[in-house]
Amino acid sequence: MAPHESLGLGPAVGWNVQGVDAVVSALELLYDRDARYQLMVKTVRSREGLNPRGLPIDTIPDLLSNFLGRADVVANPDRYLFTQENLDREAPPDPTARRERYQRIQHAADYAAATTATVACDNALTTGQRTDALGVAVLELPWKDGTTLWCVGVPELVDRLVLRTATPEDLAHF
Repeated sequence: MAPHESLGLGPAVGWNVQGVDAVVSALELLYDRDARYQLMVKTVRSREGLNPRGLPIDTIPDLLSNFLGRADVVANPDRYLFTQENLDREAPPDPTARRERYQRIQHAADYAAATTATVACDNALTTGQRTDALGVAVLELPWKDGTTLWCVGVPELVDRLVLRTATPEDLAHF
């Protein structure tokens, strides 16, 4: 799925696939606007008939952590450039700091209340669960044939989210 054009995000700025043995089990489309990471839409295939090895295991804390990490890259791109200056300045990531960061995200997700949310997907209303934590909205929607849609983004955008089936043109510019 992809956000409807009426949201004004423009084309996806990135994409990822997950899977194993050349079988794609999930597709993520990433969107930003005005140097701010806005939205990730992840379509996860039904687990039926697939080898469980390599299937994505999505949790709200994991999705929040990934979104917040990507948002920092979009907001501070110079910090992540592969330059000698950055290599000299940056120490390897501190495992303790990374673990503490994830524990803060886990704590925020654990204490955030899930609410029911309805989104139009291909002109059909679909009801799922929405959790807001740390200034980010995470929306889980059941879709056709056991597919799950995850939408993670800024709450103001998720409030008015409309989805449509993604097309080859959504990825053609990559």
